[in-house]
Amino acid sequence: MADNTRIYDKFEYHLEDTNCVDCLYYIGKKRGCELKSCCCEDIRADAVATGRLKRDRGWSKWHM
Repeated sequence: MADNTRIYDKFEYHLEDTNCVDCLYYIGKKRGCELKSCCCEDIRADAVATGRLKRDRGWSKWHM
């Protein structure tokens, strides 16, 4: 991208986005994750450090 490019509405992960149930590598309740270490650990740490724990109510609705 050029230097004069502005990105509107940059997506940021929140803590609730990194649940194991939503992960691609989550097999189920009994077997858990198939990876040795969590692939979302860096995203989870960044979300906690910046205070993005939960999304505001109605964040995905279109505003007219």
